Amino acid sequence: MMKKHVLLGTVLFAAISAFSQADQNNPKTTKKITARLSEKSSIFNEPNTGANLSAAPSQLTPTKEPYQFGAKTSVVNDWTDFTGSMNAYGVSIGGTKPLQWNDELNAVTFVHRKSTTYSFLPAPASVALSGAIVSMVSSDCGGTWDSTALYSNDTYWGRFPGGAIYNPPSTPTNTNISNAYIVGAGPTVGSTSFNGNWYASKQLGPASYDNIASSAVGAQQYMPAAGPYTSNLKRHDFAAYDFTATDDGKMRVIAGSYDPNLGTSIDTGVVLVTGTFNNGVFDWAGTYFHPPVTNKTIGATNPLAPNIADFMTAWNESGTHGYVVIMGSRLGATLSNVGYQPIVYKTTNSGSTWSLEPPIDFNSPTYADVKRPIRTVKTNDTLEVPYFWGNEGMDVTVDKNNKLHIFATITGHYSNDVDSMGYYSTLQPEGYIWNHIPGFRPYLYDFIYDGSNSTWSHITVDSLSSECPGRATTQGGYQENPWDGDPASSNQKLASGARLQMSRTPDGEYIVYTWAESDSTETTQQKKWNSLPYVKARVMNVTTGQIHPLELNVTKYKNGVSGIGGVVAARSTFHMTSPKCRIASLRKANGPVISLPMTVTNSTPYSQLTSNTHWFSWVLLNFGNVPDFRIDKCGALKDTTDVSVNENQLNSATSSYVFPNPTRNNASLNINLEHSSKVIVEVTNAMGQVMKSSTSEGVIGENNINIELSGLATGIYLVKVKIDNAISTKKLIIE
Repeated sequence: MMKKHVLLGTVLFAAISAFSQADQNNPKTTKKITARLSEKSSIFNEPNTGANLSAAPSQLTPTKEPYQFGAKTSVVNDWTDFTGSMNAYGVSIGGTKPLQWNDELNAVTFVHRKSTTYSFLPAPASVALSGAIVSMVSSDCGGTWDSTALYSNDTYWGRFPGGAIYNPPSTPTNTNISNAYIVGAGPTVGSTSFNGNWYASKQLGPASYDNIASSAVGAQQYMPAAGPYTSNLKRHDFAAYDFTATDDGKMRVIAGSYDPNLGTSIDTGVVLVTGTFNNGVFDWAGTYFHPPVTNKTIGATNPLAPNIADFMTAWNESGTHGYVVIMGSRLGATLSNVGYQPIVYKTTNSGSTWSLEPPIDFNSPTYADVKRPIRTVKTNDTLEVPYFWGNEGMDVTVDKNNKLHIFATITGHYSNDVDSMGYYSTLQPEGYIWNHIPGFRPYLYDFIYDGSNSTWSHITVDSLSSECPGRATTQGGYQENPWDGDPASSNQKLASGARLQMSRTPDGEYIVYTWAESDSTETTQQKKWNSLPYVKARVMNVTTGQIHPLELNVTKYKNGVSGIGGVVAARSTFHMTSPKCRIASLRKANGPVISLPMTVTNSTPYSQLTSNTHWFSWVLLNFGNVPDFRIDKCGALKDTTDVSVNENQLNSATSSYVFPNPTRNNASLNINLEHSSKVIVEVTNAMGQVMKSSTSEGVIGENNINIELSGLATGIYLVKVKIDNAISTKKLIIE
C-alpha cells in the first residue's frame, strides 16, 4: 500500500561535511543537515552556513487535527534595551545558555560578546574586539544592571558564550553576591579557523563591576584544539552547549570531541567538561562519551565517520542526577529506530559513573501519533524514521522526580541507509519541511525518560505555525528571511528558527516551554516562514503531567506599541530563556504565576554584521489569572489585595492596553476577559472632561475594541476602562 510518499520536486543533492549517493529515480529534493556542524562552520567572517530547511510532504487528504490546543492569549511585558553586541552571531545558537537566573542570590546574568561602546582595559587588538566577553549582572530582576569584563585575548577570540553564577556551597546558603563568581565558556576563533576553547571566571560584587578581566592565574584559560592538553581534559571541540550551574558548586558545559590521529576534523564523540572551584579559579576536567552509533562507509574520509548530530546535557538542582543526550543513529537499531534519535547516558552520583540507557522504541504503537505526520523513507512507503530536528532547536531539563525531558520537533529521514542518514526532503516550490495542514504540522513534543524504571513516555506540547527561513540563496525562505546577507560569504544570512527552550522552577514542579513562531496572517503572502517571530510559552505541572490550556504570546506588545512596528513585537529573533524561573508564592488551582528572565536580540534594520541590541524582560507568565496589582516586578506575590473588586475583572482591566500608542487617527483597546462582560471605554482630556465614550459587550477571551478618536486634537489623553466596579486608566498620545 502506498503511504505518505507521493513526492514533489526535482532531484538535487547537497551536503555539509558529507557526501551522498544520488538516487536518480526518486523525484525528491534532498539536503543534509547536522546542526552542530553547521554552527561550527559559521567561520571567521561569521557567515552562518546552516543547511536548508526542507522536506517533501506527500499529497494526503487532510485529517482532523489530532490534538486540541488551548486558548491563545497575550501578556503585556516591558522590554529594556539593556546591552548590545558588535554583531548577532554570539546568540545565533539557541543552546549556549548565556542568560541565567540564580535563585539563591536572586541575580540574573547575561554573558555576551561586547558592544561597540564597551571599552576593555587593556584594549584588545582591533581584530579581537568582537571576541571580548562581558557579563551583565542584575540583582533586582532587571531593574538595573551592572557589567563586568570576563574574557579577552588578542589571538584567541571568544565566540558563542555561555555562562552562569557559581555560588559557593555553604550552610546556611550564601546570599551575598560578593562571594559568588561569574563563570563562562565557549569556542575560540583566530585569523583562519576555530582553534580551541576559552574558560573564564571573575568574582562578582560592586568592587568587581569593571572593564578589566581578572588577571588571577587560571581566571582566563585558553585550551587549544591541537593540544597540549591538561591531565584531566584532552582534545575537545566547540564547548558551547548547555552551560549549567548546580547547587553542588559544579559548572558544566558540553562539547564535541575527535581524534586528529584519524585524519579527520569531525566529531566522533562528546565530552562533558566540568569545572570545580579551586582557590579563586576553576579546574576543568572532561568525561568522554563514545556513543554506539552507525558509521558511514561510502565517501567517508576515514573508517570512523559516525552518524552523530546534536548533543545536550541536563542536571537536577543538587547536581546528583544528570543526563548527557546525543542525537545519533544507534548501532543495532532497526526499522523506525535507526534515525537521529536520543542516545542517553545517566548518572545518579554527580558524574562519578555513567550508564547507557535504553532508547525510545519508535517501533512501538505508543509512538504512532509521532510518526503519523512525517514522511516515509525513499525505499519503503510504509516506514517512517523519526529525525529529531535540531534546526528548530531542542532542549533538555530534569524535573523534581529526576526525570529527563527532551523538548523537540520531529521530521522524517529521507533514507534509512547509514550513508544517507542526515538527508531530508523538501516540498517545492517553497521548500517547506512540513505540510502545515491539520494533522501534518511541525508538532512540539516533550519526550520524558524515567531514569528510575527505564521507561519513556511523551506528551504533545503544541505545534509550530512557521519554519526557520533559509540561510543561503538556494534555500527555501531565503527571500522571506529578514536578516541581511554577508557579501563575504555568498550573501548567507542569519536565520532565527523556533529555538525550542525549556525552563523549570527550582523545585522542578513546573516546566515552561518557549518557542518562536510567526503568524502567517501577517507574513508576506501568508507564507509559513518565521520572518515575523513572536515568542510563545506553555507550562506543564509535573505532578499532574498536564500542559496548561493557555498558550501565552509573551512578545506581542511592548509598552502599548503593537504590531510589526513594535520593538519586540514580531521581531523576537534569537530569544534566550533562563534554564530556571521563579514561581509566585501563590499557586492557584487554575494555574501558576511564573516569572521568566528572557532576552531577544535584533537590530533596526536587521543587520547581522553590525551592532545588535539585546532586549531583556522579566516576563510574567500569568497562567493563574492573578491580578497584576498583586504581583511585584520580580513575580513575587504582594500581600495587599482589594477585596471590594472582583479579581478577574480587575485583572482584565489592568492588563488591557491601548494600541497603537502614540496614534494619529484611530486606536483599539486589547482586553482579555475571564467572563463575558460589558466594557465601558471613556477618553478624557487633561481637565477630566469626557471627550469620547463607548460601551461594548465583551466576550470570553481576547477582545479588540475600537476607540473612536475623530475630531480630537493632538495631545495627551486618558483612557478609562470600566468593567462593573473595576476601573483602570491608560495614557493615550494623539500626534
